[in-house]
This record gives sequence, structure tokens and C-alpha cells, in this order.
Amino acid sequence: MSQPSCPDAEMYLAVLSALPDAVVVVDLNGALLFCNAAAKALLPGGIAGLGGSGNQPDYQVLDPQQQPLTPAELPLNRVLVGQRLHNEELILAVEQPPQTHWVACSGGLSSGMALLTLRDISAAKQQEASLVQQAFYDPLTGLPNRHLLIDRLGQALACAQDDPHRVMALLVIGLEQFKLINDNLGHQVGDEMLVELGTRLQAQVGSDNTVARLGRDEFAVLLDNLTSQASAITLTETIHAIVQQPFGLQPQQVHVNASIGVAFGSETYQSAFDWLRDADAAMEQIKEHPDLGWQVFDSSLRVQQDLRLQTEVDLRQALDRGELRLHYQPIVIISNEEICGFEALVRWQHPTRGLLMPGEFIHIAETSGLIIPLGWWVLTEACRQMQVWTEQYPAMAEFTVSVNMSSKQFSQQNIVEKIQKILDDTGFVARRLKIELTEGVLIDHSDGIIATLQQIRAIGIKLLVDDFGTGYSSLSYLHRFPFDCLKIDRSFIENADQDFEKLEILQSVVRLAWNLGLDVVAEGVETPRHHAQLKALRCELGQGYLFSRPLAPAAVEAMMAEKAASLSDLPTVTRPT
Repeated sequence: MSQPSCPDAEMYLAVLSALPDAVVVVDLNGALLFCNAAAKALLPGGIAGLGGSGNQPDYQVLDPQQQPLTPAELPLNRVLVGQRLHNEELILAVEQPPQTHWVACSGGLSSGMALLTLRDISAAKQQEASLVQQAFYDPLTGLPNRHLLIDRLGQALACAQDDPHRVMALLVIGLEQFKLINDNLGHQVGDEMLVELGTRLQAQVGSDNTVARLGRDEFAVLLDNLTSQASAITLTETIHAIVQQPFGLQPQQVHVNASIGVAFGSETYQSAFDWLRDADAAMEQIKEHPDLGWQVFDSSLRVQQDLRLQTEVDLRQALDRGELRLHYQPIVIISNEEICGFEALVRWQHPTRGLLMPGEFIHIAETSGLIIPLGWWVLTEACRQMQVWTEQYPAMAEFTVSVNMSSKQFSQQNIVEKIQKILDDTGFVARRLKIELTEGVLIDHSDGIIATLQQIRAIGIKLLVDDFGTGYSSLSYLHRFPFDCLKIDRSFIENADQDFEKLEILQSVVRLAWNLGLDVVAEGVETPRHHAQLKALRCELGQGYLFSRPLAPAAVEAMMAEKAASLSDLPTVTRPT
């Protein structure tokens, strides 16, 4: 190395030596003139790896994609031919001990010498990588998240613009029963299942395709450059099958099902968000048709999705505008056909679509969370109306009202206190209120709901199992939960006069209820033969079109006024309800 020839040079070299950055100075032939301590530490074996002269170094220079540089691309060689470098990022791969350093290179020619500086930016790059990981990857599974998926969808659509025959498919996978697993087995088991599922999906589709986790129980798969749409369907069926394979998690095997929505990418999509929206719409469609494992998106689903979104917007406004209505279907004593109560059924008086039945909006209320305020409105209005009628019509003094409550209402805090406040505010007595619960409520809350139901029952409210017989474990519910009554699903009433097996089931259910001290309500009584059979089976209560359709409040009042006029007073029902 040349020695300084003047005091200014000495000072100059002293400054360079003290710099934290690696500094290398060579002559125009590439021979080393100076390198500071930082350069010696960073470049084991000398500067030859940068393009200077010397022995074979113990490191290799790579580009940011970790590819080796050609001799002409090495930073010192570039500076020696007159190029100026400014913070160009490269990687130094050291052989022994194996390690890598990210460096920012700057340099140029000056006074017949070539100067190169290398700043170690490894810590900054590591922090950057950590931020990228957090921003674009799911922390649990390590899979790409929604943001990175959207980016890759955009890239795939850009490729499709240049190659209109390119076949691509996006799968959105929604898991069923995942909340039940989390609630019953714990979040750790649920997390283990998600990680294993991500591994299964990636192994199935390969590294050339993208598997992403969209949310708690949703995944997506981008299948690119397929041979045909048929191959995508075949792979979708395979994915559906591997999701259904048991997960060997402690303390037991876990089974889940999946709904898979498929949308084929094409030049018609201008936005990755639109593509993801359509695949998600196809997946949501399966929830309304659970017998389907997967669904391919078509334009009719977009119309349904748009209607669904508009219905949700309108429903939010309906709660504020007072557009909801209650109709009341009479519940009668089978033996004498006298009315003993009503079931309150919600309707929606839509400003442009007319009177909507529950099937047109309740499922939207459930998925959007609007079922919570809607459910409380139904309970409040039913109690208020029944109290008004009690004061107007003495014959209704013992009539009961049955109200359905959703699973999401039971997720709220202080549910018992809210029910009690409604009773206090309306003046309606608790013993005349019946709350109907579906199997979904019991599944979603499991053991945690028993204490709540016991508190509700302690107030004096009666509890009913709705749609009894449709669930796989309904019989166990009757033993575990404090019910007073069960409602036999209409599917067991239909054609019972022609189906001996159904008739046997009906008889068994009624006997079971007797043995457990429960009342029985038969839904869907539509023909005199239904009525006669239920009467022969000594089923106590029934409702259905044979007796009455659900009635608007004005129709109930007209019916009661007519009875009062013809009988002067409706006989009081003495049978306990």
C-alpha cells in the first residue's frame, strides 16, 4: 500500500480509517492503494471479489435477487471503467463462517484513483424484511395474507392481458365448524389445525401457485397457467377432499368441512378486488346450499350478491325507519282447537319491494350482525303488543307468545338483564313468554349457555327447542338443557299420513316428551288428516295453515272482536302452558 506523501494526505487517510463504512482505494489498474479497518473486516480475503486484484476471496458478490455478478458487473470494475455508483444494494455472501451482508455501494474515479465505499445495511434490510413479513404474510401460518394475494392477483391479470388464452382460477375456501372447534377444544388446537391445513394446501397445489390466508377461517388459492378449466375443477374437488381428511390434533381427531367458491380469471376482470369478490360470492352461495361442496361463479351470482348488499343497506335503515312488522300465528290446543297463544313472526314492509318474508332477509341479518338489534326489537314489540291486547281483550289474559332468539343474541353480555328490562318496560308477565332456540344456539355456545338458560327460566320464562328432530344430537339436548317444550319440525308432519316411518317417529317424540315432562307443539299442521293423527297421538299443541296463517295485528284484533261478539267471552284456557 502506498504511503502518504504529505500532511494533508495523512489527515485524509486518518479520516478514511476512522469511518465506519468500508473504504477501498485502488489505482487505475485495480491494485490496492488503501483499505480501512472496516473494509478488512467486511471483505475476508481481500478486494478481488469486488473486481480488484489479489487472491481468490472468501466471499461472493450477489445481486439483490441473490444471483452472482459477472466480472463486468462487479462494483470496482464498473468504477474503473468510469461509472459512478450511488448506494447500489448488493449482497456479500461469506463462506466461513456462512453469513450474508447487505451493503450499499458508492464510488467513482478521482485524481487517478478509484474510490469505493460499502455501507453495511444488513440491520436495516432485516428490519425491512420483518416489516414486509408483517405487512404481507399471515403471522400464524406464514402464508401470504390478503394484501399480498391482491398483489399477485393483479400480476396474474396483467399477464392475462398479454395472453388471453391463459387459464387461471381463484378459489376461496371457507371452513365450517371452525368456531365450534375453537370454543370446545381451545384456540391452540384451532391454530394447529389452520397451520396444518395451510401446509396441506401448499403441498397440493405446489410452489408455482399461491396459497393465502384471508382471515380467521378462510383461505384462498390462486391457480395460474392451468391447462384447462376442467383441470381447475378437478383440483378443486381434490382440495375439498383433503380439507375433509381428519386432523390429528391433541387430544383427538378433528373433522371440518369446507365451502369453496371458484372464479376463473379472464381479460374481463380489470381489478383483483373484483376477482376476489366474485370467488367469495360463489363461496357464500354454498352456505345457502350446504349439499354443494364447491360453486363456480357466474354472472347471476353477482346479481344475487348486489341484491344481498343492497338488502343489508336497506335493512339497516329499516330498523331506524320502523319498517319491520310482526305477524302472529295462532297456536291451538289440538284437542279442542282453541287458541292458547301465538308465535311472533317478523316481516319487513320494504318501501319498494313490498312485504318481505323472513327467508328474504333473516340470513342477511345473521351474517351482518343486524340480527342482534332486530331480535331485540322483535322481543320488545311482541311483549308490548301482547300486553296491549291483554288490556283490550280479557279473553287473552292467559295467551302466551313465542319469540325466536338467535345465537348472536346469546353472545351478548347481560342477556338475562336485557330480557328482564323488556318485561319491566312493557308490563308483560314472564310466565306468558316463551323463547324458542334452535340447535345452532346450543352448538355455538355449548356448556356455557346452560347457566344463562337456567337464569332465564328462573324468571318464569318458558324455553322451547325449535325444529326438533332436524339436528344430529337433539335427543341429548333434552337431557342437558332446561327446556319446557319442544316443537316438532314440519318435515315430520308432512306426509306422515302416508309414511309409516314418520308416524313412528312422531309417536316416539311425543312419548319422549311425556316421559321428560315436556309439552309438544307440532308445526306445519295443514290438513285435517294431520290434525286427526296428532290428536290420536295425544300431541297437545299445534300451529299451521289448517288453523290459521300468520296474522297482522289488525287481523288478530278483528278475530278477537268477532269472538267476543259471538261468544261474549272466549273460554279461559286452564291447561298449563
